[in-house]
Amino acid sequence: MKSVAAILGVAALLSLGGCKKAGEAVSEKATEKAIESALQKDGTQAKVDIAGGSVRMTTTDASGKTSEYQMGSAAVTEKDVGVPFYPGAKALEGQSSRLTTPDGSTVSIGLRSGDAPEKVAGFYRDHLKALSEGKQFVEMSGGEGNTMLALNDETSQSAVQVVIDKADAETQIQIVAQRRTPK
Repeated sequence: MKSVAAILGVAALLSLGGCKKAGEAVSEKATEKAIESALQKDGTQAKVDIAGGSVRMTTTDASGKTSEYQMGSAAVTEKDVGVPFYPGAKALEGQSSRLTTPDGSTVSIGLRSGDAPEKVAGFYRDHLKALSEGKQFVEMSGGEGNTMLALNDETSQSAVQVVIDKADAETQIQIVAQRRTPK
């Protein structure tokens, strides 16, 4: 799918850094136009906006289906991901995204906490297990405080995944929630 390739290309370009202020705006505009042009080759109309390390893109394919993508500055709430944010956790700058297509949506947010990874994992384990009746709960733990917890609900065609990692003097939390559009 060319749309996904374009999104990944934008993410790679943003991660490279780029020019300073005046040159940055020119580079962003050129990148926006290049992506829009590349997508038009397969009949997709796109509007791309790159600013200050974030990306916003709306596409409409040849059949008229619209998708929206935000990376870096998407407003993601507890309601969006379906689980509470860890108490006192702070959002990681530039670590939120939202993708909405006719097939469903995916939202993601990165958080950080000064609490130990084991304490953070316990909070999410207890919360997800309380929601797990009739759903599939998975837990995988690695060394050094790394834990992945997931809850999959086939009935509502939704899933939430929480990844907890030890990072220097803090714990990083990545929450990803997916929901399929009912057919």
